[in-house]
Amino acid sequence: MTKNKIKNKSNKTNNNSNNSVETQLKNKNDINKLNNNNKNNNNLENQHSHEHSHEHSHEHNHQHSNEHSNKFNSNEEDEEREELEHYQLIVSTLLNYSQYSLHWVKDMQDFFHYKLSEEEKKLLPNYNAKMEALARAVLVNSQFLKKIGNEHCNIFSSDNSKGNDNERVVDPTDLDHIKIDYFMMDQLKSTIRQLVREWSEEGKVERDQAFGPIKQQLLETYGHIPFQERSKIRVYSPGAGLGRLCLEIASLGFSSQGIEYSFMMLIVSNFMLNKVEKINEFKIHPYIHQTVNVLRDVDQLRTVMIPDVLSSELLPKNNPGLEFSMSAGDFTKNIEENSFDCICTCFFIDTAPNILEYVDCISKILKPGGTWINFGPLLYHHAKKKDSIELSYEQLRYLICKKQFQFKKEEIRDAEYCSNQKSLLRSVYKCQFFVAINNKPQI
Repeated sequence: MTKNKIKNKSNKTNNNSNNSVETQLKNKNDINKLNNNNKNNNNLENQHSHEHSHEHSHEHNHQHSNEHSNKFNSNEEDEEREELEHYQLIVSTLLNYSQYSLHWVKDMQDFFHYKLSEEEKKLLPNYNAKMEALARAVLVNSQFLKKIGNEHCNIFSSDNSKGNDNERVVDPTDLDHIKIDYFMMDQLKSTIRQLVREWSEEGKVERDQAFGPIKQQLLETYGHIPFQERSKIRVYSPGAGLGRLCLEIASLGFSSQGIEYSFMMLIVSNFMLNKVEKINEFKIHPYIHQTVNVLRDVDQLRTVMIPDVLSSELLPKNNPGLEFSMSAGDFTKNIEENSFDCICTCFFIDTAPNILEYVDCISKILKPGGTWINFGPLLYHHAKKKDSIELSYEQLRYLICKKQFQFKKEEIRDAEYCSNQKSLLRSVYKCQFFVAINNKPQI
């Protein structure tokens, strides 16, 4: 499997001295269009790595080998260029948030000034004041997002360890040539709300609903192992989001590795895990873009403080064997068979266009006798697309059993996801919480 040559050199593998979190891209092809899968169903087909070996090319004559090498190098260059372009788009989205959002506020102001009659305007005496408050809230959000963007302007530089600004792949003072991607901006707005779920005191309700049962099950399964020895238990969390679940798993003493398909999420999680210096360091207005189901203006404008914890305070000290890392990619394309003792899937399995592939990969990744802990609904994100299969839980359960899993626990639990606690509309999912043991034969 081709490893990505461009890595975040500022992050180091977690250890006792700095408790930083390794953030990496495991496969170049996994991130070329990571965040565009909602635009194009074919992207998943284009994310396979090139597995040409040296032995293969050496079996042919010298001339053919050179042609093959040139073609391969050309493909690598194209992939790296696309990778950088995608990275630039994400960082520029973070830096361009205020431009986009202030324009959004202006559109609402223009409608008020130019579409309403004078009599109608008199009926809304506080509307302009609210628009001005929204604009101020945009600037507060932008201040935080620019910190993330500026932190990652040169993360892909081949020489960023020297702090050379000339090596930046995104120049924050020159963004005019990069057009705002509205799909990516929608992802950023969703990520702002995800910050509430994972990194605020307000999000504790949702974390207790979803993360709580997973953590409790880990302790039920492995709690008999002395804390200092738990790092030998490797726990894998695909769909890791902003990294909070992975961090809390590591706080229990387990080696924890997360993988996240969204490169936007990985960048923000890297900032929250490695760059934040104090609790409640940042103020955000996560709900200003929700203009429907609003009871009071103050609810739409309210602030949330993040983070509620520091990763350095949660990670166990003096545990040299503990590993904690986050990577970007499609977990179905980065398989290390029989490599993890436990897999935790939280609000994840229904992101699959082909859930059979997910179950097969989970079976392969787990060691014989390993544990699969799942919590989440069956929303099926690709259900409106033709290249998708949606199974009932009954069908899914049969499939899991045929893959040599044995269910140890099954429950239905209520949970919300990125809900606005002050909204007039909130969704509650009936989530499948199950624990299954992989009974495939020993190697």
